[in-house]
Amino acid sequence: MHRHRTLITGLLLILLILTGCAKKSSAPGAIEQYLKAKVASDENKLVSLSCKAWEAQAIQDAATFKSVSAEIKNIACQEKGQDGKYTLVTCDGTLVIQYRGETPREQPLSGTTYRAVKEDGEWKMCGQQ
Repeated sequence: MHRHRTLITGLLLILLILTGCAKKSSAPGAIEQYLKAKVASDENKLVSLSCKAWEAQAIQDAATFKSVSAEIKNIACQEKGQDGKYTLVTCDGTLVIQYRGETPREQPLSGTTYRAVKEDGEWKMCGQQ
């Protein structure tokens, strides 16, 4: 009996440690996840990563990438300030898009500023500038 109690206590301690190490949600992390889901054309994930006001655009973003092969290389997003209730995020990296066997086109991610907002306790994509 003592052995079972010790085992259960040990497992609970490990669980608490792992929970404490879990990555916290962030504005740059939400934008990075959104962009990855966008190139994967994952409509459900895009909507779940969007603020309520951006959900319709998220559905369009998923549709846009359905007929192309796309990937993001070397993505790194960071906070760049505030705009009212929004946290501004910029990303470095390259979007590579290939449509029906054509030569892949590369587009730098820098140059776009994304808006993130905390909604329902989670960071969400909520527009671009």
